[in-house]
Amino acid sequence: MVDSISRITSALESARELTLEAAAVASSRLGETSYHRYSQKITPEGLRSLLNSRNEREVRDGMKRVASLLASDDPTIDLELYFADVVKNIGSSNDIKVKRLIAVYLLRYAERQPNVALLAVNSIQKSLTDPDPQSRALALKMLSDIKIPSLYPIVLHSVKKSVSDSAPEVRSAVSFALLKLYREQRETVADDVKPLLVDLLSDTDPLVVSSALLLLKEAFPQSLDLLHGHFRRYCKILPQLSQWSQAYLIDLLIDYCKTFIPRPILTDSLDTTRSMPLPDAFNAIPFATYDVALDPDLELFLQTIQKMLHSPSAAVIVSISKALFELSPPVAFKNSRITHVLARLISAPSFASDRGVILQCILVYCAVDPTTFSPFLKKFFLFPSDDTATAVNKLKIIATLVNLNNVKKVVLELKYHIVHDKRPSVIQEALKSIAACGQLSQSLSLHITKWLLVGMETSIVSTSLDSYVNVVRYLIQENPTQHLGTMVHLAKTLKTEKKLSGNAKAGIIWLFGEFSATNFSICPDVLRILVPGFSSEPRETRSQIVLFAAKILSCDLDNFKNSRSEDESYDFDQSRISQMAQAVFHLAKFDDDFDIRDRARMFSSLFDKQRYEIASLLLQAPKPASMCSLTFDAPISLSAANLAHLNIDHDMEEYLTTISWSEDQENNKSSELRKPAELKDYNKLKTSFSSSSFFAGKDNQRRSSSIAENQNSSKASSSRVFTSSIGKKYHLQSLDEFFSDVPSKEHKTVKRGEIEQESTSDEGSSSEDNLSEQESDSGDYESTDSSDSDVDDESDSNSDGDEERSL
Repeated sequence: MVDSISRITSALESARELTLEAAAVASSRLGETSYHRYSQKITPEGLRSLLNSRNEREVRDGMKRVASLLASDDPTIDLELYFADVVKNIGSSNDIKVKRLIAVYLLRYAERQPNVALLAVNSIQKSLTDPDPQSRALALKMLSDIKIPSLYPIVLHSVKKSVSDSAPEVRSAVSFALLKLYREQRETVADDVKPLLVDLLSDTDPLVVSSALLLLKEAFPQSLDLLHGHFRRYCKILPQLSQWSQAYLIDLLIDYCKTFIPRPILTDSLDTTRSMPLPDAFNAIPFATYDVALDPDLELFLQTIQKMLHSPSAAVIVSISKALFELSPPVAFKNSRITHVLARLISAPSFASDRGVILQCILVYCAVDPTTFSPFLKKFFLFPSDDTATAVNKLKIIATLVNLNNVKKVVLELKYHIVHDKRPSVIQEALKSIAACGQLSQSLSLHITKWLLVGMETSIVSTSLDSYVNVVRYLIQENPTQHLGTMVHLAKTLKTEKKLSGNAKAGIIWLFGEFSATNFSICPDVLRILVPGFSSEPRETRSQIVLFAAKILSCDLDNFKNSRSEDESYDFDQSRISQMAQAVFHLAKFDDDFDIRDRARMFSSLFDKQRYEIASLLLQAPKPASMCSLTFDAPISLSAANLAHLNIDHDMEEYLTTISWSEDQENNKSSELRKPAELKDYNKLKTSFSSSSFFAGKDNQRRSSSIAENQNSSKASSSRVFTSSIGKKYHLQSLDEFFSDVPSKEHKTVKRGEIEQESTSDEGSSSEDNLSEQESDSGDYESTDSSDSDVDDESDSNSDGDEERSL
């Protein structure tokens, strides 16, 4: 009866704690919607009362409302006014969810009210001794998030106390707190942070090592000597770390291997007397076939990362590719299947957000050695769903992979995108790629040039016309003698095409100026067409017309000297070319643009003062190609200068820049440097209420006081007695004691055939045995309630009687 009343009372108290709004949420099938409606009805005064309530549920509702207002950035409510009401719940609330919401609020407003935030430091420090490890870790996070300079010594002191905490999540929070402290103080706290980092790197828990590596990567990236004693252990636990820590550790170990581990030795398979260390350049190996001798530690690292090729993180895959590219020879890089993995990730939907990084990484590898990804050419063909950046990177990769075997297929693909794509940047990159195809053979160059000239007449976008002209100019500049018909067609285009932009016209005029040294005959007529409309042309076109007139005049002077004797002089007044050039110079002297005026005066002075040789050197010198190839012609190491022409992101350019292998002679003893260091296992500090070690201490104390008692009494004294609220006593035992004291009671099995042959005397003996078993059972269980044993005896006797009657 008493138990029933107590249960009813507790149920009524629980029901009273539930508010009407929470009951509505619990009874609704759409709980989130109901809570949203309820939270919208909370007034500013009601929010303050919720935050100051003694009810945990109401405080939680208040913090949820504060968090929703933080996320929505509602200007009608100033949440800074509730700072004191929120912060006071740090010490009063035991709900970890409420503390997390307080931490988010504190991160936003602690700097605005530093005095009130400092008052909460005492409550936060008390949470460092909380039995819950999540509360201790959260307390460290809150302390490190309060960016008040006067608080930094307290944060450092708290971190030093928590670095040996038994919970790994707390020690992991120590690493992040040190990282935040270092970001604010830098060199001021470097001497205090580094010893703590050494302890964290020696931790046996992978979670702590993961966070410690983030601190090492950002705060002390040059202190690679800290990895000496942990190199082999880190290689073994690398798959157990977090994904970002795996990427950071691989990058650190790449630099470590190049600094403290000898280079791999390459030996010619045909002549074993010839050997060389692995060069810094990727394809600078003179041997056709070779054998590789790796340091055991380097081999351990490479084998470990090859097992991680199926990682779900794109950052890890890119780091692995970088390690294999820099630390292994080209044959090992191609046989490691990293090329298959990178090519597969391009079309994987789960890696859509990381596709740009992967494509830029592949572009660099293709620029160094196109054969690494040539079997996967179709993987880089464009999809309609590709964004602009992805399409541009794919087109760059296609330009590096094109060769005589696949050029027809590539040209058809590029033509389609040039004609049908509406994005100017994609069209420009496709035109550059088709220009790379034209370099492979003269017939392809002529075919592509004719196709581009036809496209110029049908193209509508002026920016596309500029790209058309640049590609045509590039192909003609490579072999001008084979493109006379193309030049004639371009001359007609200048005369008839009215929609050419200033840049497009300027490019064509510049091309005629360069072509004048090859075939001079058509150039004067082009200048004759351009002179009447000089004043109405755009600025870029006028500048190139002035330069074109000077080039033609210089070429005419050189032709005159080569065809006539030295006594004859060039007649400027009678020469038609000279008269057109002087007319252009005269018009340019009155131009609005000062650059055009200065150019005209300079060229006029050169010819007036008969500085013909200087004019020839200045105007007729060979010019570099207007486009550069994306592939490297010779084996080179990846430096910032070499990667600049690929036009990749600055961060990727900095990341893929390689360092040279160290040639320090002290590295001959590198294997001794990596002798395993002493580890710190804080898991030994953990204690459990049911552990055998906890109860072993209790047993030893009780055994010393009851040495004279028999064995049964010593067992009884070793267990602890617990009295409930209703006066019932229980003996608490450890798990070992509990399972050791379980009676081996045999189950009664009734066999019908044997019982029919037994006598009544056997039945009496069996009943006596049952009675003895009941007595032993009652002694083993140590029951203190006699009424329970009587009920058991009666039930046993009744069951025996029922069995006899049934038989």
